[in-house]
Amino acid sequence: MQKIALIPAYCPEDRMIGLIKELETRGFAVVVIDDGSGEEYDELFTAARQYASVKRYTPNRGKGEALKCGMRFIKERYQAPYTVITADADGQHRVEDIVKVADAAAEHPDSLILGKRLLDKSTPIKSRIGNGITRMLYRLTTGRRIYETQTGLRAFSDRLLPRFLKLPGHRYEFEIDMILDASNADIIEVDIQTVYFDNNAASHFRPLQDTVSLNKEFLRYKLPSINAGLAGLLLFVLIVNFGGTWILACVLSRLFTILLKGGLNRVVPFAEKPSVGRYVLTSGIILLCDIGVMAALVSVGVNVYAAKVLSGIVMVFVSMIVRTVFMRVKFG
Repeated sequence: MQKIALIPAYCPEDRMIGLIKELETRGFAVVVIDDGSGEEYDELFTAARQYASVKRYTPNRGKGEALKCGMRFIKERYQAPYTVITADADGQHRVEDIVKVADAAAEHPDSLILGKRLLDKSTPIKSRIGNGITRMLYRLTTGRRIYETQTGLRAFSDRLLPRFLKLPGHRYEFEIDMILDASNADIIEVDIQTVYFDNNAASHFRPLQDTVSLNKEFLRYKLPSINAGLAGLLLFVLIVNFGGTWILACVLSRLFTILLKGGLNRVVPFAEKPSVGRYVLTSGIILLCDIGVMAALVSVGVNVYAAKVLSGIVMVFVSMIVRTVFMRVKFG
């Protein structure tokens, strides 16, 4: 299977040439995307053309747009099957590790492969903080554990490329979009060596602005669930107010929420899209847990409306646990 290294580059240093030269000698086809670096980098990108296909544009559009530009280029120019490996231009990904994730993607063509660095005291503080926040949010949002959510070293086969091209992100949030989109499929982490130059001074990551953008993606991903939950709560209140029992209201509102969420997830771009079997099973378990929690709260004298709100909060964590338990279960 052909291996294609995709290198997004913005104001890169000379060591990018060494990286793509070695990749070319190791049998990789290399695609370099200049994300609006400017005329002062003409000489460097001219040199890069000796070892890679180079596509340039202005102005700067962000890492996500550079990755999608490269993916579109690969889809147009290369014939499947192939494996795409994204790596940073700053040379912090060793060629041996790039080969390692490429081999993993070839072996698992339906999986997204992530290069996993050990985040320790040698890791720049902004990288540790950023990964810690997004790791926690990813866990809460999807029920899955990923050690390093912001790794730039990733690999996937041509089978996954079309779905990634549909994702909305343009800057660093695109890499979060990728792991969110793949959260219902297999994600495999491969250990790689931790390499930083000058405390990661070459990184163009903006700690405040880009962290806010990254975290917006988690909200966008869960928006159908939030809207469906609020609509279900409203239906619960209406049923009780019109004389229905809390059990009837709980069951009907939860079923309405399940159906509405499922429908929204299917039509809203970039929403979680679990398999039908997994969705039915996890929804059924959550429905039973919701009734059980409601019954316990009402039995000790809690007002039914307050009980529904409290139960809803509990169900957020129950849902996370249930999704985690059944994440590896295969359904039609």
